[in-house]
Order: sequence, then C-alpha cells, then structure tokens
Amino acid sequence: MTRVGVFSDSHGDHDALEWLLEKMGYIDAACFLGDVASDAAHLRGLLAKMPNEPPLYAVRGNNDFASTLPDELLIELGGTRIYMTHGHLCHGLMNLSYRAREQGAQIAMFGHTHEAFYQYAHGVWLLNPGSAGNYCRGGRARAMLLTLGGKTPAVQDVKL
Repeated sequence: MTRVGVFSDSHGDHDALEWLLEKMGYIDAACFLGDVASDAAHLRGLLAKMPNEPPLYAVRGNNDFASTLPDELLIELGGTRIYMTHGHLCHGLMNLSYRAREQGAQIAMFGHTHEAFYQYAHGVWLLNPGSAGNYCRGGRARAMLLTLGGKTPAVQDVKL
C-alpha cells in the first residue's frame, strides 16, 4: 500500500501544514496542489526531516504568480497514474475528468475551491483535499490521505 498526503490552498499557514502532516503519520509521498508555492517549499523541508524523506510533487495555483512550478503534472504512485492541477485553468469537473483521461490517469487531483471532494465521475476518481489553511473561508484546515494499492483508491479526510 502506498500512502500519499494531499494538500492544497494552505495560503501561508505553515503551522496547519505541519499539524496535518503530523496527524497523517507515515506517508510515502506528498502532493501539493497550489496556493501558495512558498508553502510547497516549506512542506518539502518538513518531508526532508522524515526518516524516509518522501518526495513532494507540486503544481502552482492561481495565487502563485512568480512560481516556476508547472500548471499540471502527471505522476505515477503505487502503480496508479495521477493527474495534478490546481483547477483554476480547467473549468468544470467534466473537463478535468477528460483532461486526466487523455493523460491516461486514473485519479485527477485539484484544489482551488477550498472544498473537500472525492467522487468517481467520467471514468476517473476526482479528489480535492479542501483547504490546508485555517485562515481560508473561516473553516478548519484539512487535507486528505490517499491510500493506493487496493482495488479502488481509499481516501481519509484529515482535519485539525
């Protein structure tokens, strides 16, 4: 089984990122779906201190104006192809699903809305971890722990 921490839209809340990562426990990799890129760098530093030094895969969001992170990324973890994007450039879940399928992905990860979402639609699993920042829209910080390797991907909502 491959355990993946999925984060998005932390908007500068480094404390929440640390607490969410700690709450997840052991992970094999982490994905950051944008907003803001400096938080991805902070998360990379936290991962480097873990005994297994999990890799970080990151894309930029609509608030990452000067970032050199890509707008989209296609990765493979635990034998599963995953399409990553922030979501602001891909209008609607159907378009997101089709873009992921064009890339041969079984999962499409996105952020931007700050709303947690996990559903199978149009031939792919759609996953949005919500906002990993306590300051966003007055809600509690949250992320998702994705477990790969079973028949279907399993998701656990991680909240502070």
